[in-house]
Amino acid sequence: MEKADDETSLRTSIKAFEKIVEENSGDYDALKMLSTQTILLGTAYTEGRRQKSDLFRQAMVYAEKAMYTNSDFRALINEGKKPWEAIGPLTAREAEAMFFWVTALQYEFKEGMSLPGKIVNLEWLHRALVVLDHLEQVAPEFGNGGVEFAKVICYYALPKFKGGSKSKGDYYMNMAVQKGEKRLLSRWARGKYYYPILGEEEKAREDLEWVARQEIDKFEDLYPWRVHFQEDAQLLLK
Repeated sequence: MEKADDETSLRTSIKAFEKIVEENSGDYDALKMLSTQTILLGTAYTEGRRQKSDLFRQAMVYAEKAMYTNSDFRALINEGKKPWEAIGPLTAREAEAMFFWVTALQYEFKEGMSLPGKIVNLEWLHRALVVLDHLEQVAPEFGNGGVEFAKVICYYALPKFKGGSKSKGDYYMNMAVQKGEKRLLSRWARGKYYYPILGEEEKAREDLEWVARQEIDKFEDLYPWRVHFQEDAQLLLK
């Protein structure tokens, strides 16, 4: 994963983790890595809504399989519960699986769905909030701003009657940046998504310029994501 800094190396890494899972279907670490790598493949290196959607949905499956390694969660799923209904037994051990499940869901909503699809599937963002709230409870220090930004997406995208709140979104955006000093994610996300929604184009550019000029080896995001954040910021600045 550390060396996966382009499409070819990312696909090679995915194949390696797929082989691990073929040999041991309950390998938590391999499953969580497959989830985040498949998300990255979908957003950074794939064109076409349907193709992206297939990858994001597969990433959700990998994340769910990682959660299944918690026997109490698996028992609830076997009883017919949905993942967001069965999260009670999940602990800090499964934090990454929960986070990648939400991330894949949000990319599916953003890049994989048509506008009518988004309208019909708004409830998915509410389900994401349920998972994020639980994740925040069991692993309050997890994510270095990632969990907080995921909440920003939900609060801004959801209408008020579904739990949306611009004020909560603003609060969590500030928290994401404060907690994300060691990662590129929060500044990249604020520049790409948050400030443009507010019409703050100059502030958006400042964030993207900041991301574009950083020495990425000094940050703690998973390395392929660091590469993506910086390359995407540079592209947006052109």
